[in-house]
Amino acid sequence: MPLSTIKNTSILKAYDAIKTSFWFTPCLILSLTILGCISLLLIDLYAGLDSLPWLNSLYHANADITRDLLTTVASSVMTVVSITFSITIVALTNASSQFGPRLIRNFMEDSSTQIVLGVFISLFVYCLVLVRMTDDFADGAFLPGLTIAGAIAMTLFGILLLIYFIHHVSLNLQSDSVIDNVYSELQSSIEQIFKQQKEEEADSSTDKKQVQTTKQADKKHEQFEFRSKSCGYIQAINYADITNVISKLDGHLDILVNPGDFIVNRMVVMTSNIERFSEEDKQTLHECFTLGPKRTPIQDPEFAVHQLVEIALRALSPGINDPYSAIACIDKLTAAVCDLTQKSFPEGATYDDNDIERVTYKTTSFENLANIAFNQIRQYSQSCLAVQLRQLEGVIRIAEQANHSTHWSFVYHQKLMLEHGLEQQQLVDLDKKEVSSRLQTLTKLLEKAKTLKS
Repeated sequence: MPLSTIKNTSILKAYDAIKTSFWFTPCLILSLTILGCISLLLIDLYAGLDSLPWLNSLYHANADITRDLLTTVASSVMTVVSITFSITIVALTNASSQFGPRLIRNFMEDSSTQIVLGVFISLFVYCLVLVRMTDDFADGAFLPGLTIAGAIAMTLFGILLLIYFIHHVSLNLQSDSVIDNVYSELQSSIEQIFKQQKEEEADSSTDKKQVQTTKQADKKHEQFEFRSKSCGYIQAINYADITNVISKLDGHLDILVNPGDFIVNRMVVMTSNIERFSEEDKQTLHECFTLGPKRTPIQDPEFAVHQLVEIALRALSPGINDPYSAIACIDKLTAAVCDLTQKSFPEGATYDDNDIERVTYKTTSFENLANIAFNQIRQYSQSCLAVQLRQLEGVIRIAEQANHSTHWSFVYHQKLMLEHGLEQQQLVDLDKKEVSSRLQTLTKLLEKAKTLKS
């Protein structure tokens, strides 16, 4: 396994914090705007553009009128900024109440909202700086024309941006758009996992049988237990640094927890066949675990699945009662699980430069992700036949693409549990016919799979 392909988890956490903040992008745009304003002022002062006839209207205007215009623009922009912030807060409040508080991060990482806030604040500061600079040209003989033209251009751009922002927020508050955004994040997380696995398999030529034998022999020795020093959600694990430490000590280590797991103080998170570790090595290994107060999608593919499930559960609650949103979530989850049937999951091991297995860690599996996607929604949809029928259709789509025993095991158990739940309900003949036709289709697919196996 090429250790250089594993990204630094501290950088990943910092990037995730920046991506979901309302301060970084606006501050960056503000800094660039101030820098641009200073650059234009220097050009106006030293480039001699005021002598060009076709720029005469920019450089020979009334200073008082120019200042009044800039002051008006600045005050108007502040009004627009307050409206923009109000719209943003309303969007966040609506997202929290309708889709769940954990969906707020999806709205906060929306780059369009961050850019809009940054542009309007920057335009306000730009005008203030320019108003102050025009005091030096009170006689009207010369004005920073190019800089003033920049203010006019930014104002026109800001008007168009406000129209776009209102349209963007209106579109983003629709449940279908929210669901699709979460589904896109789920696809991205899963692709990242399998991309890393593909790189590992291409660069590692270790004899698996020999590794397994060595690993079993190592387990006969007494295990050294690493206990956590704090509590929180595991946001990321730096497998590269852990592998480096264990490779240096010529041993093997098992990581017992996953990104996304919640750990408590003094919980065993790792075991190793190495009898003794120096305090420095212990500290290094503990620092490889990035903890936080909440789950993040950095290395956690289950995060986005839980988000889609949460949207579906809230849609099924009596307060919202929106089965169509729940059905949309089921459709996206079904698509994700169907894609997983075409993947081979990571083996959960890292190797040193000599192709010796050094670290074994827990990985997600098809059954785990698929059960998370279907179980809770099935449990909460006992009173909504439309959602149960859509889940049956989803299981049928998965069965049509199943090609492994774990896939068929999931399909079989979901069929049994859905069938059991439907039997507890008093259905009219037409509903019974709808249920029966789907169950028969599933039964045929399962029988076909048994035939192929035999």
